[in-house]
Amino acid sequence: MGFFDLALVSPHDPKVLHRNKTIQRASGATDILKSAKIYSTLDEALMDNHGNEIICGTGMPFDMYQERPERKYAEPRTFFAQLVNDGDDNVSITSVDNNDRGDNVIRIAFIFGNERSGMHESEMDKCQYMLGIPTNPKFGSLNLASAVQLIAYDWRVALGSYYDAQ
Repeated sequence: MGFFDLALVSPHDPKVLHRNKTIQRASGATDILKSAKIYSTLDEALMDNHGNEIICGTGMPFDMYQERPERKYAEPRTFFAQLVNDGDDNVSITSVDNNDRGDNVIRIAFIFGNERSGMHESEMDKCQYMLGIPTNPKFGSLNLASAVQLIAYDWRVALGSYYDAQ
């Protein structure tokens, strides 16, 4: 999908990036695994944020059986289209490219909760925007891989093309 930076925060298996199963599932994206970083805390990862100007969380609360806090959730596709077309009040945009390290690009950190429990309130509080993937209101949970794929796809569509390394 043209994304290059991967950071994991306190993964259950600290050697996950080197496991054969992980490498096989990377489908040729081993360069991303090799450059991925593992952090102990979300704060540590955000401090070393590679110049990300916008921090987006994905919105399942830590305990899905408790009421969600009052937050504004944006539908990803709509949010990304507005961001690319209109810009953000805090970001100066003349081009959009995830690999470009220039000054006039949008760089986003996407934060996903863990597979079982989603995001803690304190993690959601670190996000400037919360994205809510439209799902069945009676069961709003997606597995982590599905959520990552949907957010990545919608961001790539908003950019208007796929990254070409050639």
